Amino acid sequence: MRPASLLPAALLIALLAWSSAAAAASSRPVAILAYHHIGSAPPHAASPGLWVRPARFRGQLRALDRAGYEAVTLDRVWSAWHGNGTLPARPVVLSFDDGYRSQAGAAATALRVHGWPAVLNLQINRLGARGGLTRAQVRSLIRDGWEIDAHSVSHPDLRTVSAKRLQAEVAGSRRGLRATFGVPADFFAYPYGRQDARVRATVRRAGFLGATTIARGFASPSADPFALGRVLVGASDTPSSVLRMARTGG
Repeated sequence: MRPASLLPAALLIALLAWSSAAAAASSRPVAILAYHHIGSAPPHAASPGLWVRPARFRGQLRALDRAGYEAVTLDRVWSAWHGNGTLPARPVVLSFDDGYRSQAGAAATALRVHGWPAVLNLQINRLGARGGLTRAQVRSLIRDGWEIDAHSVSHPDLRTVSAKRLQAEVAGSRRGLRATFGVPADFFAYPYGRQDARVRATVRRAGFLGATTIARGFASPSADPFALGRVLVGASDTPSSVLRMARTGG
């Protein structure tokens, strides 16, 4: 039998090893997957490649779950990167752009099966619009643990607008989300993923902690927080290809 005097030291070593592993897990790069519509593309859809069929989406979630991945919010990732929380062994962020009706329907229903949250990058002008989310639906997503972040007011290419409009699109979107839903809205997703130094500076001045692009690659704590990588998921992506995205960031 091991002497009792050795037990505290062994326990201390185990705790230190666990702490080191947890710290390493909480500072690693994380894949952010970007979705749009969950449904079948209607005839003459402008961007049919952005529609992921519900059955395929459910298969993607099952593949991630079986491989040990767990969906987390971007806020949780950011907090862990800055020493204010921890991450699971295999985190992944599932983000949804614009604010389409299917995100509160097929997407939210599938995610509830796994008990997972997601990130909604909400375009202000899509609230209540045809095919868009209602305020009640967004509040339901918040109750499910979803994070609500900003995606501009009207979704222009921010590189091409005037300084005045740029300020309104960026800062106005954050103010709108905070006023309507009482959420921090600490992160911004660039419309179409397009940005430059002027746009990034405006996002920073508006008080955002970071912003996501659609440049393939992991989001990393060592990268520019206003140019975080994100991987677009399209209609042709299979469960195995989505699993590869989570593993490789591309």
